[in-house]
Amino acid sequence: MSEFPSGGRDKNAARVAAGKKNVKQRSDHRVNGTLDAQAIIPRKTPHQLKIAGYRDRLLKSLQQVLPWELFERFDRRSMDMLDTVPDNTEIARYSDLCQYVEYCVRMDYPPLPFEDYVVDAYLSYMMAEGRKRSAIDRRVSSLVAWANALELDDPRASFKVKNRLGRIRKMVKNKRRQAEGLRVAHLEQALSLFDPAIARDCQDIALLFVGFETLCRQSELVRFDWEDLRLDSDGSSLLELDWHKTDQDGDGTYLYLSRNTTDLLLGWQRRSGQSSGAIFRGIYSSGKMGDRLSERGVSRCFKRTAGRLGLEPSVFSGHSNRVGAAQEMVEGNVDSAKIMLSGRWKSMAMLTQYAKRIQAKRGGMAELTQKLEWDKPRKAIPGLSKEKNA
Repeated sequence: MSEFPSGGRDKNAARVAAGKKNVKQRSDHRVNGTLDAQAIIPRKTPHQLKIAGYRDRLLKSLQQVLPWELFERFDRRSMDMLDTVPDNTEIARYSDLCQYVEYCVRMDYPPLPFEDYVVDAYLSYMMAEGRKRSAIDRRVSSLVAWANALELDDPRASFKVKNRLGRIRKMVKNKRRQAEGLRVAHLEQALSLFDPAIARDCQDIALLFVGFETLCRQSELVRFDWEDLRLDSDGSSLLELDWHKTDQDGDGTYLYLSRNTTDLLLGWQRRSGQSSGAIFRGIYSSGKMGDRLSERGVSRCFKRTAGRLGLEPSVFSGHSNRVGAAQEMVEGNVDSAKIMLSGRWKSMAMLTQYAKRIQAKRGGMAELTQKLEWDKPRKAIPGLSKEKNA
């Protein structure tokens, strides 16, 4: 009999139990002080292999249900599209199309070209599954991208689908769970807790400060090589980011690092014994070093930090550095244009999202109540009895 139950929830519970068992075997959650710099362990699944797996999955599903001409067009165009968009976007598009095609195969619907009744049924199915509106929007966006690539009609064009999308906007909530911001107070507290003699601590604290000052996304942080670091005579430095999400032309940009963060980064360089290749690497309990830190590894770093600071790990994610840095700059009255330039945002939308709580305390009503001195504690409030005030 299998050690793990067959149900989806039971499998997830088994994975959690296995993870807890692994944690018990590592009481301090940290590696020892000695790094085996020579043992470079490559990443298991490069991006190209993931996409190849998705393509094989799609081709097998579509081969029996599409006319040959359309199948051949999909095969050719999907090859032409490889590496033309960011890795995460490419994975999302393939994953979303796989979900749609496999749904169509189960229901005996034609997946391509996009028929209005099929798309409408798929949207209804996602609503019934309880999908969030952001997830539904992303899947629709992916289908539109494939329709453009294959020169097919826009799947949103019909009245039936437009009507369904309108119903989704009305019925499905779009409230997003925003990651907690990594603030200056968190960084300073972490600096006092982390031990630079421990390899993982040394890398984690460097990663936290570099992530905060550069406002880099996870996918950008893991791209940095030591060759991208430019040291200046005043002790500060610049990191060359060769490509980022809003830089589709690959022009690149330079990101400023303070003297403090530069010192932490150079400390990690000495500790790791590496002067070329990836700056941030996976570190195993055995002391062996990985080839390049994964995006998930960045998220784990933030969650480890939250735990060390006595916070709930689930509130921090690999995006917390961007949220926290933007909030600190807003509170510091840094010009919005400069904040957008630092975060490499093309519009004010995300900055407005991150600064919602701060701006609420700077709004008209906040200013009025401060003038009325309603924020100051009072011994008694007129109209209420002493018992109620007590």
